[in-house]
Amino acid sequence: MKKKKAFSLIEVLVFVTILTLFFIAAISVVTYLVSTLKTNEYKVIASHYAEEGLEWIRSQKEEDWMEFVAKDTSAGNGTTYCLKTLNWATASSCNLSDLFGTPSIFKREAVIAKIPGTPITQVDVQVAVSWQERGRSMSIPLKTVLKLWE
Repeated sequence: MKKKKAFSLIEVLVFVTILTLFFIAAISVVTYLVSTLKTNEYKVIASHYAEEGLEWIRSQKEEDWMEFVAKDTSAGNGTTYCLKTLNWATASSCNLSDLFGTPSIFKREAVIAKIPGTPITQVDVQVAVSWQERGRSMSIPLKTVLKLWE
């Protein structure tokens, strides 16, 4: 009588274990890549919103320098504005009701600070778009100095 060649139970179990470990590793890598992709997507969107805010502030400077300089009402650290809708209406930090964007997770704040001089010819501008992602605070800051004659 001839013996049939077959796999033993141990060989099958080893194969199934190796295959399972491979699939678990593959799923872990895919999950990590998807979460990284989402983070990068939000960074691109936030960069766009920050640049949009900075360009709007530049346009305000071009319209009327004296009115623009007057936006800094502080005595040193600058004045913070919430720029949800690109207007000067809210001279304060953003709160939860000021979230915007798609999805509505972003908040955009600008800090306007006069650089001392007589007359004032330079203003320090910082625009930051921030959001919460998986329990972490994320932010895209932009900083520039706007000058009277540039």
